[in-house]
Amino acid sequence: MKSSSIMKWGKVITYSVSRDESWMVVSEGRWKWIYVTSPGIKSKELRELSKGIKPDFVNRKGMNTLLMHFGISKDEIKKLFEKEKYDTIDV
Repeated sequence: MKSSSIMKWGKVITYSVSRDESWMVVSEGRWKWIYVTSPGIKSKELRELSKGIKPDFVNRKGMNTLLMHFGISKDEIKKLFEKEKYDTIDV
């Protein structure tokens, strides 16, 4: 899962968005807030950023709100709600 970072209002926002799991770390000086949509995310970057900090669990709608609040692009946000692609069989 590829992550991205932006700076907004003096905070560094690092995030990764996908249909199955998403996370966001908001850093300001020595303070950090961590938001995840599912437990057990195996991102090495998230583990490094969140050492010793308990994440807050949010649903997809909550993550959507956070991403919009920090000005993440709509194309990135759409990944939260992508439908699973199934192979179709012609009969």
